[in-house]
Amino acid sequence: MFYKQPRPEQTLSHAGRAARKTLPRELTVCVWNWQKSKCTGWAEEFNALAAAADVFLAQEARLTPRVTTQLEQTPLYWTHAASFFSLKEQAPTGVATGACTAPEQIWFKQGAREPFLKMPKMTLAVLLPLETGQKLLAVNVHAINFTGLKPFEQNLARAAELLLGFDGPVILGGDFNAWNQKRRNLLEDLARSARLTEVPFSPDTRTRCLGRTVDFLFTRGLKTLAAGVRCTDASDHNPLLARLILQ
Repeated sequence: MFYKQPRPEQTLSHAGRAARKTLPRELTVCVWNWQKSKCTGWAEEFNALAAAADVFLAQEARLTPRVTTQLEQTPLYWTHAASFFSLKEQAPTGVATGACTAPEQIWFKQGAREPFLKMPKMTLAVLLPLETGQKLLAVNVHAINFTGLKPFEQNLARAAELLLGFDGPVILGGDFNAWNQKRRNLLEDLARSARLTEVPFSPDTRTRCLGRTVDFLFTRGLKTLAAGVRCTDASDHNPLLARLILQ
């Protein structure tokens, strides 16, 4: 075994400091799988994206001391939900959500486990105050990959539990590993049931697996003003950026 599972009290950690008390009505969202920050140029790419984002949804976020230092230098408050700790570095790896305001509530849900190494996937949700007095629910998903359809469906169900119980504005983003039509259909079913709209990207240079996009951003109660994909060698995933405005 190359990892250990965190105890419940070890799952959540925090870094950084919020630059604002509330989210602005018009905001920028970034979705990016960091590939454990192991590629050359990750820090420079991350710094540029973090400076532009009001909300940042990251997957494969491994909190080495170097990465934690990078998080601390941003104008964002970071919440990290660990799926596992590496035995070699003792570094927690999972999903991380950064925001220019501190969350009022935090939830995390553990999904199904990857085969062989049995690493669990994590869904993280934060409730963020808006300057309008409303609350924004931001849900960050890294969906299970090398399995059949049932574990993938169970993974999405964790996100559905959070989304269906909330009536306000929502962003749902992450690496959904929707690399075949059946997985894509289940993701679209989730979006419909939660009354979400998929953010379109054109030109669509999102990362693909087996010819299909795997990274997505969905919204509810927000209008997309602009959206784009930033091509990079700093990860095996290209980051998504969207400028949104509260409706």
